[in-house]
Amino acid sequence: MRFFLAAAAVIIAASCALLPVGAEPSCEGEGGLSEVLREIKDAISAGNRRCRDSARGGMFGEHTEQMLQALRQHGEVVESLQTHTDSLNKALGAVAEVQASQKFLVASLQAEMESERIARTQQRRVIEDLQTDLNRLKEESKVWVDHLNTMETDIKHEIKKTEEIAEGMATEVRSTGERVASLGKVIRRVQSSLQALERIVNRHTKTLVNIRKNKGQVEQEETAEVTVRPVQILPENFDCPHPYTKMGTGCFTVHSEVRKTWEEAREDCRNIDGDLANPFDLYDLALFLDETFSASVHSNPGRWGFWIGAELDDSDAWNWISGVPVQMQVDFWGRGEPGDALENEERCMFLHSLWRFRAGADSCSHKKFFVCERKLT
Repeated sequence: MRFFLAAAAVIIAASCALLPVGAEPSCEGEGGLSEVLREIKDAISAGNRRCRDSARGGMFGEHTEQMLQALRQHGEVVESLQTHTDSLNKALGAVAEVQASQKFLVASLQAEMESERIARTQQRRVIEDLQTDLNRLKEESKVWVDHLNTMETDIKHEIKKTEEIAEGMATEVRSTGERVASLGKVIRRVQSSLQALERIVNRHTKTLVNIRKNKGQVEQEETAEVTVRPVQILPENFDCPHPYTKMGTGCFTVHSEVRKTWEEAREDCRNIDGDLANPFDLYDLALFLDETFSASVHSNPGRWGFWIGAELDDSDAWNWISGVPVQMQVDFWGRGEPGDALENEERCMFLHSLWRFRAGADSCSHKKFFVCERKLT
């Protein structure tokens, strides 16, 4: 390739030197090197025709064909070079595009690196802030630990004082229990006295009625006795007959397996020589039921209702089955009871766990558990 290029250069130089004035080929234009070679070729052919008979004709005439052949070969080489040059130019263009893309990528990477650097700087600042907060929290935690230790010491001291107070209260409760037991004995003695007093009142009342009858001072409708509720006081060592249990001032048995109507319950009580409970003190019976069924009441508070021996007459008055009016003590009825019992035909009395076994009124046809009582003479 270098040989052909050198030969072409020599030929071009020689041709340009031998060309007549005014016939020099143009080395500038759009044709490039191929156009120059073509002009040289045309100039050689013209020179060969003009110089055929001159002294320089031998140079042209003898070697014209060889030169033309060499020029053709050089032209092919030049065209090949031109093709390669175009390919190289295209490759250079592609390389330039790649370089431009690489420059863009480099610029993008530089921007990302700058963003990363900024982010790392911010992270370092955040870490420094967190470290500062951590140190502050450590200092505060030390203060709180000291405070908690102080509180723990104070609490232990207060607990010790509370335990001492509780022990004192337990001693006081035991003493109070003993006093309550003693008071219970006093109450029983008082009840015995009341019983004796009521018996005396009954006796004197009957005597007074008889005296008035004999003297004709009492009209027919006044011949009825004044009813005074009898009270039975059982000795402390008294045992109630089976299935009854001594409770307060009487003998009772609780039926909590099968529910029955008020009348059916009363019939069952009569079959065991008793009747539905009509105690002198309803509070003792309510307290007994509350203590007996306390565990069951907590698991199912709406289940436990017990018939007792009291019913409502047409005058809207409650009477025990013995005929004695029911004395309505404080906190006698449950919440919302008895309501309009007469209008609602709720004529029978029962005790219910929802009210800690306070009294309530319900229809006698409803079925409930029941309590029987046996009166002893």
